[in-house]
Parts: sequence; C-alpha cells; structure tokens
Amino acid sequence: MHKLNPITRGIWVALLLTGAASGSQAFAAEPAKGDPAEQFDETPTTALRTVTVTAQRREQTLQEVPAAVSVVKGTSITADGVRAMGDITTFVPNTSAKNPDGDGRPRWYIRGLGTGDTGAATVYPVGIYADDVYLNAPIAGGGPLYDLERIEILRGPQGTLYGKNTTAGAVNVISRKPDFDTDGYGTIGFGSKNERILTGALGGSLVDERLAGRLALYSEERDGFTRNLTADQTYGDVNKKAFRAQFLAQLTPDLEALWKIHGREFKGDGSSGSLPVGTYYNVNYVRPHGRKIELNVNEDAKLDHDGTSLTLNWNLDGYKFTSITAYDYIRNQSLADADFTPFEVNGRTDTDNEYNQYSQEFRLASPQEDALRWLLGAHYFHEDLDSSQVRQVLPGTSPNGTGTNQVGTVFRDLSYDHKTDSYALFGNVTYDFTERFSVTGGLRWTQEEKDIDLDLVQLRNVGGVLVPVPGDDNNGNSQKDKTWDAWTYDLTPEYRINDNVRVFFRYAHGFRSGGFNTGLSGGLSGLTTVDPEELDAYELGLRSEWYDGRLTANANVFYYDYTDIQVNLLTVNNGILTTALTNGAAGEVKGAELELEAQPTDFLHLRAALSHLDTEYTDFKNINPTTGAVTGDFSGNRFVRSPEQVVALGADYTIPLDGRGKLVAGGDVSYRGKEYFLADRQSEDTLSQPHYTLANARLSWFSPDEKLSVTGFVNNLTDRRYQVHGRPNGPVGSGQYVITYGDPRTVGVSLTSRF
Repeated sequence: MHKLNPITRGIWVALLLTGAASGSQAFAAEPAKGDPAEQFDETPTTALRTVTVTAQRREQTLQEVPAAVSVVKGTSITADGVRAMGDITTFVPNTSAKNPDGDGRPRWYIRGLGTGDTGAATVYPVGIYADDVYLNAPIAGGGPLYDLERIEILRGPQGTLYGKNTTAGAVNVISRKPDFDTDGYGTIGFGSKNERILTGALGGSLVDERLAGRLALYSEERDGFTRNLTADQTYGDVNKKAFRAQFLAQLTPDLEALWKIHGREFKGDGSSGSLPVGTYYNVNYVRPHGRKIELNVNEDAKLDHDGTSLTLNWNLDGYKFTSITAYDYIRNQSLADADFTPFEVNGRTDTDNEYNQYSQEFRLASPQEDALRWLLGAHYFHEDLDSSQVRQVLPGTSPNGTGTNQVGTVFRDLSYDHKTDSYALFGNVTYDFTERFSVTGGLRWTQEEKDIDLDLVQLRNVGGVLVPVPGDDNNGNSQKDKTWDAWTYDLTPEYRINDNVRVFFRYAHGFRSGGFNTGLSGGLSGLTTVDPEELDAYELGLRSEWYDGRLTANANVFYYDYTDIQVNLLTVNNGILTTALTNGAAGEVKGAELELEAQPTDFLHLRAALSHLDTEYTDFKNINPTTGAVTGDFSGNRFVRSPEQVVALGADYTIPLDGRGKLVAGGDVSYRGKEYFLADRQSEDTLSQPHYTLANARLSWFSPDEKLSVTGFVNNLTDRRYQVHGRPNGPVGSGQYVITYGDPRTVGVSLTSRF
C-alpha cells in the first residue's frame, strides 16, 4: 500500500477541510470572536493584488482558473535578481528549468516529465510559447527575461486550448504590449564575474488613438564561473543581446492588430561549466580541483533567434476571432572539446543546427458571459531543420606521447535534413449547469508528418590517408518518413463552494509526437523510429482565498499513467558519448502541490510552495532492436530530475522611510530532495545530486513616487556547491564522468528609473 508523504497528507487534509467548511465563518467578511483570523493581524490590511491571466484563452483572475497554473509576474523577475529562465521556478511546484547546457538551453521538467535528449530534432514534452507562438526548437526557450507582463506555467497535458499538444505542460512568456500612454524604464546593473546588464523599454502612442508602439532592449555580459587553465581564461562566459519591437494598430473599433519583431543573440564559450571527473587515459590524468578545467580546444558557441508575428483580434458582435501568424529563424553553432581534457583523443565537435519554423493559428470564441461558452481552433506548424555535426581528431600523439592518436574513427560527419508538418483541430466547451457547478470539456485531433534525409561519413587514418570505415552501415544515406494521428481530450467539472473557494477535478489524455533517433552511436542502422508517448492524468484541485483576500491557498493532488515513454539513454562508443532516444517504457507519477501567498500586514508579504512527487518506471527494459535481447532492466527507477520533496519559503518586508521612500527587504530559502540525472545507472553517486538547500537575499530602495529604485541581491547566500547535471564520459565501470555545477554565490546591484 502506498504510504502518504507528510506533504501529500497535509494537502489532502486541506482539501477535505475546505469542503467541510463551506458554510462556516472561516469565509465571513469579518472574523468571529476568537477566530484565528484575529491572530493573523489585528489591523485592516491591503488584500493581495489580483493577477489576470489568459491561460484558458480568455481573461480571468488566476484564482478563477480550474487548472494547475502558476504565474511569475514581470515585476517579480526584476526584484528577485533573476538572470535566467531556471531562476523563475522557485515558487512553481514540481517544476524546474536548470541550465547544464548553458543559459541558452534550459531543461524544462514539470511533474517529472521532461527530456535530457540533446538531439536537434527532439520534441519537448513541455511546450514553450512566446506571446502564444509555439517554439519547437529545444534551444528556443532560453531567451533573456526583460520587459515582461508575466510568465504563465501550466502543469499537466495541454492541447485543447493550445496550438501544440504536450504531455507535461506549457510555459507562455508574455511580453508587455504597447498602449497609448507613454511609459518606459531603464535599468543598469553590475554583479559578480564582471557582470554588466543594460535594459530598458519605451512605449506610447504614435498616431493619435490608432497606432501605438513599444521598443525593448536587453544586454548582458558576464565572465564564466569556470576557468580553463590551458588558455588561462574564464570558461562559460555569457554575452546576451536582445530586442523586441511591437506595434499595436486599432484598425477599426472592432479590429486590432499587433505586429511583433524580435531578435536575440547569445554568445558563449562552453556550457555553465562541465567538468570531467575520474582518471583518464594512460597518463592517469585527473582534472584540477574545484571549478577548473584544462581544454585543448578553444570552445565557442553562438545562438541567433530572429522572428516576427502578426496577431489579429476581431470582435464580431461578442464573438472573438483571433489569428496568429508567425515565423522564427533559429541557428545554433558550437565548437566543443569532445573529451574535456588537454589531450587530443576524442577530438573536437563542430555543430551547426539551423531551424526555420512557420505557424498559423485560428481561434473563434463565443461570448464569455453566456452559460454555454466555447472555443474552436485550428493550428498548422511547419519546421525545416538542417543539422550538421562534424567530429575530428587532429593528428598528434597519444596522451603519454609514445604513440599516435589516429586510432579508430578520426573523422565523422553526421548531417540531416528534418521536416515536420503538424495539423490540428481543437475545441473547448464550458457549460454552467448552475451558478456554482460548471463542466468543461475539450477535444483535439492531431496529425503530424515527419521525414528525415540523413548522411553519415566515417573515416579512419590508414598510413596517413583518410579512408572510409569498413562496413556498409558506417557510411551512406538513410531516409525515413512517418505520419502519426492522435485524439486527445480532457474533462473538468468545477464546483464553487462559495465566492472564495472552488474545487475541480480534471482528467486529461495527452500525446507527445513520435520522431527519429538521430543519436547514432554506431552506423546508419541506429536511425530508428520512436513512437509517440501517451499520458492519462487525473487531478483534484483547490483554489481558495481567505481573510478578505489576504491569503490564497491553492492545492493539487494528481496521478499519471504514462505509457510508451520516450527516454534518452547515454552510450559511449569509441570513446564518444551519444544520447540515444528510445521508447516503450511505462511509468506512474503520484504527486501533491501546495501554493500559499499571504499579505498578513501592509508591510509583510509571504510566499510558500510545497511539492511532493513519487515517480517510478513500472516497466523499463532496454532491448536490442536487432536481436531482441534485454540488455538492461531499469524498472523501479525514478524519473529524471524528479526530487521527492521540494519546499520553498519566501518573505518581503517593507520599511517606510518617512517621506524618503521605502526599503523592501526580502529573501527566500528552498530545499530540493535527491534527484537523478539519468534514467539508468541510478546506483552511481556521481550521476545524482543529494538533497540541498539554497538561500537568496535582496534589498531594494524605492523613491516616494516609486519612479527610482536601487536593488541589491545575493543569490546562493551560503555558496552551496551542488550539481545540476552528471553524465558518463566513458563506458560502464570506467569511473569517468562529466559533472556540471549550479551557479556559485553571486551578488549584484541595479538602478532602475521609470517614467
């Protein structure tokens, strides 16, 4: 029998007590004599600010949404010293977006669902959206966070309201839109490792009440946290540049057009600091201690992402028609040391991935005041990916200097053209049976077509001449195509106990598209077809407000039945690490979440997020596709990056300065349980991270009119060293790994002027 974790048990109790207390005085406007509300605070205070979201494709307050959705406000991003996408998830239950591959590519995981596959053609189970535009490329979701209205994070399968179906959830980054009032801001910041940040925005009316515009800019530069002793320079440097221009045209009283142009460039030299662990080669090489490395390759990385979108909103006598047309161009180029040592053994890898994506979405929504409300939509997505990865070993000696390094495959060129066409029709209907009871249902049909044209060239050195590696499988061309169809759906009954408490149940069937394994550890036979994965999710949720809106308490308990899971397994062939995508595993997820936000007094603001997650591969056997033999049984292992408990607590306290403005002092502390970085090999300590705790602190001064502010922060206050990734760097039993640490303690200060 499954034993309830204390966090899970507490959330269940909260749900049950809320249902039983529907008629009690706990929800009265004024607390009764002796009620605990009197001890909460004895003076009238300001209620928590209402947060408006569009998670269900219509404007609602966050507390009205019958779904597991969390919001990170744009003002919080600025105040909390946030630098990368992974920093926003502290108070989002069962969600993480660590960046072991660098700031340009966070690895999103929601309720245990995510992927560590680094293949360019991989589809994320977490859908990333920018202003409602779906971004398919794995590297597209790591842009800088600037001039944002909010970020909405939905947990659980999505598809009957969103253009692209995903099993884990959706993240929608929503920028500030132009309006007809002139406003703007400018921020300059400095921090650890020579960090320099310059960002700002300006917007307002351009032509009377017909045309408005907004321009936002961002620049960030920082030295890396690691040092390459070979080149005597920092490693993992960051250089980000971005802009966003938007134009809002009121074409008629009922027709509005929003045109957005955006671009960003990311430059770096290496990841966040991947470091080899173990003894290597016949010289018994061991990396220097700490965050130091010795590379013989001058690593370099560059990411360009440019795009444009046109959104039309047309009011048709209460009905709303929306069209979103978008194009994005993304290119990622990198040069990396394949063995992370000062020796030329596995050589260097030169990667170039170029994406062109087009999308078109239409939506028609009925009047939202009616008892019967519906939305119909159609979505088309096309992506053309050109991928090239060249690995070569330059001629030289072996690590001990006694022989040649020209052993085995010394040149490998893996390139392919990958095309995707996705078509979908979706609909969502809500009916209010009474003033308190509503039911929402959604249905989606998806057809996805993919094809790949792959070329493989592998050469070895024979007497100083490069010749093809013997065997028909080692060189040549392979082509595949596949079409998948799927129906996905969800059903959500919702009951409003009173004006302050709502409970809901949600069942959803999700689908993640299939694809091709491009992580070829050997020859062309490794190009296999990966089937879609499916998920049945069951969830019970509570959304509530207490004490005249000064406390919100939201809770969820859920169960996932997960089949045909797409899992990436890491293999080492000829000394080269390859991530291979396979599927067929089955698993279960059980979890609970509690989000609390409170304003006990006018000056004190509190936040808390508690998560419990129990994940297990119930059937996970690695089977040789050629022989059918079981080469490994990983049933019983936990899901990757899925700690059992995560707890985050935060507080901000405002200190008035008697006409000289105010100080806001804040901090947060978060505990994260043990997590594994691979689906297999979970008994090896280097491939997991034990539980750890992080703390952050900040202090801000605001002028009396709040037009001017100065903020200082310290992140990772205790300078805790912890891993955000670990992977093998040699065959099983070699004791060779590559690990990546999270950011050390960083400090910073910024000055912001608003007008």
